[in-house]
Amino acid sequence: MSDSNIPPTSIPTALKAPNVAIVGGGLIGVMLGLGLSHRGIPFTIYERASDWHEIGAGVALTSVAQSSMQRLHPEVLAALHRVARANHFSFWDGFHPATHEAAQDASEALHFLLDAPGTDYWCCMRSQFLRELVALLPAGSTCFNKELESYVDDPSRQQVLLRFTDGTTAEADACEFSGVRSSANTDSAKVLGCDGIHSRTRQLLLGDDSPAAHASFTHQVGYRAVLPISEAIEVLGDAKGGRDFCIHIGPNAYVPSYPMLNGTETVLNMTTVIYTPEPWPHGQKMVAPATHDEVAQVFKDWSPPIRALIAKFPEKLMKWGIFDMADHPAPTYARGRVAIVGDAAHASTPFLGAGGAMGIEDALAMASAMQLVSATSTSAASIPAALQAFSAVRRERSQWLVQSSREMGVIFQWRDAAAGNDGERFRVEAEQRTHKIWDFDVDGMVDQVRREFEQRTAGAA
Repeated sequence: MSDSNIPPTSIPTALKAPNVAIVGGGLIGVMLGLGLSHRGIPFTIYERASDWHEIGAGVALTSVAQSSMQRLHPEVLAALHRVARANHFSFWDGFHPATHEAAQDASEALHFLLDAPGTDYWCCMRSQFLRELVALLPAGSTCFNKELESYVDDPSRQQVLLRFTDGTTAEADACEFSGVRSSANTDSAKVLGCDGIHSRTRQLLLGDDSPAAHASFTHQVGYRAVLPISEAIEVLGDAKGGRDFCIHIGPNAYVPSYPMLNGTETVLNMTTVIYTPEPWPHGQKMVAPATHDEVAQVFKDWSPPIRALIAKFPEKLMKWGIFDMADHPAPTYARGRVAIVGDAAHASTPFLGAGGAMGIEDALAMASAMQLVSATSTSAASIPAALQAFSAVRRERSQWLVQSSREMGVIFQWRDAAAGNDGERFRVEAEQRTHKIWDFDVDGMVDQVRREFEQRTAGAA
């Protein structure tokens, strides 16, 4: 039985839907909220910022992510298509002398294409997509300026108690301090941490002293720029600058770029991901000031088109320290009535372009688990059972992505001794790994959540 076979309107009125507190109002938190809303499950999003905020970076979403969106909420996929465009991947040698020609004549520098049916990525600005999603949220479902400090998940309590850094508290079925209260009469409540790479929910769930409570610096630093599409085509040519998702690879660096809509204008979103042996000197602060020269020095021996692109970066820019969960994977995504979702559970590097897609799969799995609670059980044990079912189903695939993306970064940046700069090896590795991402049955995932839930609740009153 798949999620699509349990219509949202099928929740019996005699049962009481689990009320949910979502910590974090990024793309995954909002998308999860929409999935719960579509299933008639009350929720409140607690966001530490003062309003809706997403960085201006781009996001690329797989066909599997789109399948998950379609099942989460009927309007989410349409929201994506209003602000995104489809791209396929092409991988280019950005360093070798063969590329030291005019970009239009550098066809021999192409390593390979990923353009089989179903392998398109829809690319857009994260901030634009978030705005589209927020417009779909029920009125009064978000509380701003609420940064989680701690929670109390005492089985003797009817609800999980949340404490925020501003001194306020809330139970998960109410947002009393903003005058907004859920109208649902709930018997139980839970907390879902969608609070990103440096998740406070994860720290509380696993314990601050657990190595898995904290993401690790990957020795990768990202620098971003957005260029007018005309300038990109002038440098790279139409084939690489104006049409599809293009990745240049070379020693110690990875340079993805793709066209996307920025309002009504098409622009080139460009990132340089650079390996550094040095530690990140800014603690858990992920963003720091940088200069153009920091980037230019890394690419001084690369092909003329890449150097020309780097020359268009502004003199003053920002750099992002890239953290992930590869060194210390979370042993579980759930304890009691609390769970972690998306980057909070399995933060990843960008080398397989699927971190966001994994979070969207999570959102569908979690919304489906909560729908099962609503439709089949009023037992106090049903919510922990549903969260454990979610964790059991999602951990292997999502943690595989984290490790595989790390490995792919080593290969793409020519730091793997066996692969060297062998384009054929790059193709084989990329195709094997990306097919594992693409060839995924989201209905099967939902059905697996159901089976896991039923096993854990068998015999419960």
